[in-house]
Amino acid sequence: MKAGTATCALCHEAIRPDADVVLSPDFIAEDSDPLFCFSNAAIHRACFAVWGSRKTFVLRFNRVAAQLRYDDGTYLHMTAEGDLVRRRGGRPRTPPPPA
Repeated sequence: MKAGTATCALCHEAIRPDADVVLSPDFIAEDSDPLFCFSNAAIHRACFAVWGSRKTFVLRFNRVAAQLRYDDGTYLHMTAEGDLVRRRGGRPRTPPPPA
């Protein structure tokens, strides 16, 4: 993240270079999705912690990310706090049918 160029997707305030942030990968392609603007976004961790849609967002990310495996079989998983960790194991679940 380049200093002075990022704003929080939730509060729309500037993100300082030393701020604790959640960085969301780009995982929602449909721009009509209500969570689209939070995909591929920077969010103050304090804003993320109190966000009403946080649980839904984390679940959506984890559902998508579990399908995308690295060559070594690991995949990204977002914790409830917004941290991204690599996990290993389990077969990718079959994606749910389109809504």
